[in-house]
Amino acid sequence: MLVKADADCNWKLDGQAMEPLKAKEPRGFAVSPGQHRIRAATPDGVTRIRIDVEVDQGQRFVEILLKDEHDKELMRRQVETIRKQAEAEAALHPTWTDPTTGLMWAKTDNGSDVSWEQASDYCAKSELAGYKDWRLPTIEELQGIYDSSVSVDAALFDIDWVLRVHVKGNLKLTGSNWSSSQEHHSDSTWPVARVFDFAEMEKEEPESFPLGGFNYSMRALCVRRSGE
Repeated sequence: MLVKADADCNWKLDGQAMEPLKAKEPRGFAVSPGQHRIRAATPDGVTRIRIDVEVDQGQRFVEILLKDEHDKELMRRQVETIRKQAEAEAALHPTWTDPTTGLMWAKTDNGSDVSWEQASDYCAKSELAGYKDWRLPTIEELQGIYDSSVSVDAALFDIDWVLRVHVKGNLKLTGSNWSSSQEHHSDSTWPVARVFDFAEMEKEEPESFPLGGFNYSMRALCVRRSGE
């Protein structure tokens, strides 16, 4: 039997501990014809697999696939850690005030997909930190808190993916952010609103998306004028 793993792993053959396998380094083992059971796990124990193999008189090739599931699980755990840290920090410090502009920002966005109408309504109804004058920021206000020299871990909660965002104030973001700035494209019958993505290193012209119903990975990050 020829065995190959796509990740380093510890494993057993028919209950007997074998020498650990190195990723993509196949090894041959003499086994009797019949059914054999393989149990394997990544060295950190995060991912495990069981394989039942039927071996006849010829050679049987067995591939132990652990890497994809292992990477997905590590990413899921990282996302969960970022989520919990963001929630804990937001509970202690729910807002951040930009000393340059005097604008007070919510420390986190709404955390789920919203259309422009839903985002606008979310901010208008927010009573975060006891204030009732929250609103969607303009595109210029969003651009004002972008900083390419800053990188903050952000988790896209809907797809278990971590990316780096470049935003001041250590704000906790989970997607692209709607602005209140609207425009009309000559090639579209739908009014659109401008959107800012803090994950981009090189900032180009902000994108625009339809107000009516589009919500994929779109978020509401609320702002107000401090001192008012």
